[in-house]
Amino acid sequence: HGLVPIVEPEILPDGDHDLQRCQYVTEKVLAAVYKALNDHHVYLEGTLLKPNMVTAGHSCTKKYTPQDVAIATVTTLLRTVPAAVPGICFLSGGQSEEEASLNLNAMN
Repeated sequence: HGLVPIVEPEILPDGDHDLQRCQYVTEKVLAAVYKALNDHHVYLEGTLLKPNMVTAGHSCTKKYTPQDVAIATVTTLLRTVPAAVPGICFLSGGQSEEEASLNLNAMN
């Protein structure tokens, strides 16, 4: 039918959580999402993932570099996303255009 399901779990950037907490929660959420998709026999090769980047909460006092965000995000994805998933598109998660671009560049 030409439709592609886009799986879009998002950890909101509201709050004062640090990078490690966001990584932990994102890993738990993605693991649960892919378990549910597997339990329902979803054809993962026909889906896309649209997750949040792993970032600290907007009210977190510690500031992280784009490299910190990249390492946390890529590590999370490698730990939780099945190899069958053909593509990942990121949400900006309330980041500015510049901040999101710097984080994406660090992941590349």
